[in-house]
Amino acid sequence: VEPADETAASSARAILESELSKAQARQSDLLAEYNNGQPEMLGPEHRNHQKYLDRIADLKASIDRNQSDIAGIQREIARLPAPPAAAASQ
Repeated sequence: VEPADETAASSARAILESELSKAQARQSDLLAEYNNGQPEMLGPEHRNHQKYLDRIADLKASIDRNQSDIAGIQREIARLPAPPAAAASQ
């Protein structure tokens, strides 16, 4: 493997791992807000239950979309060549 290829792969891996980390943090936030389908009601939602139901549906869609993003990033990382042994031990 060419050194330039290793550098590119290493840069790509670092970028993807950073994106994965952000997506996983976002997933944790979304899941905490979703609260197993029972999120806290916000101000206007006390008077308009449909707003609450719409927000629950939006949260669920965001969770599903973000989970799909995480899976995609993980697939991209898996396609990259394995990091060199020296880099793996760091």
